[in-house]
Amino acid sequence: MIRDIIAKRYAKAFFAFASEHGVLDQATEEVQGFAALLADHEDLSNVLNNPVYETSDRKAVLNVVMTKMNISDGVKAFLLILVEKNKIKYLAPIVSYLDLMVDAAEGRLHVDVVSAAPLDDVTAGRLKQKLAELTNKDVLLSIKVDESLIGGLITRFAGMVYDGSIRTQLNKLGENLIKEW
Repeated sequence: MIRDIIAKRYAKAFFAFASEHGVLDQATEEVQGFAALLADHEDLSNVLNNPVYETSDRKAVLNVVMTKMNISDGVKAFLLILVEKNKIKYLAPIVSYLDLMVDAAEGRLHVDVVSAAPLDDVTAGRLKQKLAELTNKDVLLSIKVDESLIGGLITRFAGMVYDGSIRTQLNKLGENLIKEW
């Protein structure tokens, strides 16, 4: 919970700064690249996150890495603040929230769909088109299969869940029958 609050706060600040300076796409790519580097290099992550090392030493290591990556000054300042405030450990969720904010600003919507059976291209296309019409967004579908649904779909986007699965319908029917007895 606190992780999400911190991540959202820093993502909003980064988004506002990068947008205001007209470098949102470039800055987002740079911070995503650095987050991927941290995820791939546990030793670097441990050094930057470990309060045993002096903040000045951690910032020096970070500066060396950022210079080799040709990271822009604005992103450098942001990452240095994260190290200084001992918040670099939240970089992955910060990037996740940042991605959502960028997508929202650019009119994209990620939709997770769980289906009882694989959807053919025509059905997936119609679903994508219908969701695009309903939301007025460019829909990016992620489709997974869960045979335990029996039939139907579960659709998740924008913090909402639309459950049209047969499994849920049968569970509700069973609950109603039990209540009436």
